[in-house]
Amino acid sequence: MNEKDNKKSIHLIWFYIILIVLTVFFSALFSLLKLQTVDYTVSSNLRTVSSISTVNSLFTRTGFRYIISEGINNLLSYFPLGTTIIGLIGIGFAIKSGFLKAIIEKINKILPRKVAFFVFSLLCIVMGFSSDLAFIIMIPASVVLFSEYKRSQLVGMTFAFVSVAAGSNINLFITSLDYSIIEIAKPAVKILDSNYSYVYNGNLFFIVVSTLLLALLLTIITELIIRTKPVRIVEEEQIDEKIKNKALKKSFVAFFILVIIFVYSIIPNLPFSGILLDDTQALYVNRLFGINSPFVEGILFIASFTLVICSTIYGLITKQIKNDKDIVKLFNGSLNGIGEMLVLLFFSAEFIALFKYTNIGNVISSLLFNVIKNGQFSFGILIGFSFLFVLISNMFLTSFASKWTLFVPGIMPLFMKSNMTPEFAGAVFRLASSASNIITPLFPYFAVYLGFIAIYSKNNFNLKNVYKLLLPYFISVTLLFLFIIFSWYILNIPIGPNIYPTI
Repeated sequence: MNEKDNKKSIHLIWFYIILIVLTVFFSALFSLLKLQTVDYTVSSNLRTVSSISTVNSLFTRTGFRYIISEGINNLLSYFPLGTTIIGLIGIGFAIKSGFLKAIIEKINKILPRKVAFFVFSLLCIVMGFSSDLAFIIMIPASVVLFSEYKRSQLVGMTFAFVSVAAGSNINLFITSLDYSIIEIAKPAVKILDSNYSYVYNGNLFFIVVSTLLLALLLTIITELIIRTKPVRIVEEEQIDEKIKNKALKKSFVAFFILVIIFVYSIIPNLPFSGILLDDTQALYVNRLFGINSPFVEGILFIASFTLVICSTIYGLITKQIKNDKDIVKLFNGSLNGIGEMLVLLFFSAEFIALFKYTNIGNVISSLLFNVIKNGQFSFGILIGFSFLFVLISNMFLTSFASKWTLFVPGIMPLFMKSNMTPEFAGAVFRLASSASNIITPLFPYFAVYLGFIAIYSKNNFNLKNVYKLLLPYFISVTLLFLFIIFSWYILNIPIGPNIYPTI
């Protein structure tokens, strides 16, 4: 990167410090201006309840106390912090031992580059049911993949991040998100039509097609970007092919044994099975993918443990690991250079916590949704404005449930009055609310992505260059999602089993 350009742009850490200062300033300004809005919720007895939402100033006695007293708690409660360390131990060990590189070398001999990139993007989206697993494993893995195919590793990390972030609300199968959408929206739907049956698989066809098209688009955009980006070539010690193949075979045997044990632990109603399921839930999808599911909460630890075991077997056979001290060295090496990432995560944690305290995100989102509600838009205009305002809202309020709770009472009735199904309203919302994950610093894993960029680029990369990489993806994904939504609406084909965009 040009050194002159690097000096002109701010460092990634200063980016978050500036955002914290701006948060304090605007919280004081909005509070002084008495910026407020009306929030609507639907109670269990099907009555619409309104409440006033205001901005909390940080530039007050209470605000300053919060900044000082909650600084440590904000960091400790910042979930990407611990998961990043656990994930890096596993994926870092696999990279340092050469195990991951050996696997991707085999893939390179089988799959053409474009196919490999498409499959990788698809895997990123599918793994998005666990953000910890997807972001922290797949971003470092992309470096090895793109290195093997002699393509820019920085583009590879961006490719992995965008795949997970933009695909966070879609998948190839039903997850607990589909159930959550229904549970939050059901009271509002019942107000308009007490006989309407809102089913949890109502978006199944829609999310499957969206997932495949997203992976395809991101592969095409990546192919266009990497033509102009440099690639870093690193010479590594060569291992005899026969020894490498033997090591891979032994590692895969261990891998399949661990997978069998893992799969058995998510099958219900068998002897000693189902230990990774949430027994408090009735539906299997919630037992497996629910917020409190041991499967979701432990998947990153399981993946890291599996990678360490398989990598250790590979390293012992290839002589990359000769004794117990070499194992410790690999563990240490997997966490080399993460100091800057930890500083980034600290300031990101403080910024997100302070912004949440101010309630600015809720107020802005509510104001945007009230514009739609009061505008009484219908049909195509309603779809377009809903998509745009949810996308903007997500820049300030990244929690899916929080936005959906604000969206449903006022806007869901407009969709139904315009002869559109609640499931289609959910489909519009889930795409719009994931597109801007790519560019908003309030998205918790945005700082993780920046941290990996900082580690790999060794301070030779700045905020300007980050957004130069991200913006083509953001624009393309936004246009794709709009195309999918309007095409489905115009064609009126099923978005799920026996569910259409229109009633």
